[in-house]
Amino acid sequence: MVKSIEALARGIQVLDKLRDKSPMSLANLHHETGISKATLLRILKTLQEAGWVYRSLGDSQYRLSYSLQQVKEIQKPSVALAELASPIIKDLQRDLQWPSDIAVRDNLTMRVVESSRPQATFILNREQIGIKPAMLFSALGRAYLAFCSKAEQDEIIKGIKAAGGKEGRLAHDVVWLEQLLKKTKAQGFGEREANYWGVGSTDGRRIEAIAVPIIHQEKVVASLTVAWPEGNVEASKIRSLFLPRLQLAAKQISDRLPS
Repeated sequence: MVKSIEALARGIQVLDKLRDKSPMSLANLHHETGISKATLLRILKTLQEAGWVYRSLGDSQYRLSYSLQQVKEIQKPSVALAELASPIIKDLQRDLQWPSDIAVRDNLTMRVVESSRPQATFILNREQIGIKPAMLFSALGRAYLAFCSKAEQDEIIKGIKAAGGKEGRLAHDVVWLEQLLKKTKAQGFGEREANYWGVGSTDGRRIEAIAVPIIHQEKVVASLTVAWPEGNVEASKIRSLFLPRLQLAAKQISDRLPS
């Protein structure tokens, strides 16, 4: 009688759980499978090395790799984007010393799909995955809106106007909006509104940020930002170092995305 391979069976059990309930933490997987955490870590490491499982920088949770999801026909573009961008924004933080977020459009807002903030020491809000920055106030939103197609831009602005609120009122200010989009396009990056979301650093300072679009096959698919406490980075350094490095990272991410 042929015996089954217990280790393989456990690996398949983990994949099944991730398929049904992804994303999951190590504690969740332990609770759901009954497999010890030490064994789970070995299984997950093996699955990561095989390219079947991905662990997010932003929330440290495990997900099926986008390539495996593609085989299962449940592929989401944001999953591929987050996974492929993860090592790039990790290198970006190493080079610039400040954390980055990647966000995709989610109707009238942006939605953060990956972040290196958990590796930073100064950000109060580290639970960044899934947060939805405002289109007109965030660097991420401004970069996306300024560089997307005219048809998409008009659709977003129309929706923001209809939604009302502070953003809706600003969207009705044609002069302000045109100046914002023109400035963003000309300088090549979006800037975070100074008072947006108030205090964000551990020493009580606001957060400054710039963002660039990630363009794939002539279409804006996401935005990439870098953030720091107010006053920590000189304007000259933003243009001479931060912007070129951010643009390089955006291109590297675009080059990795599937056609």
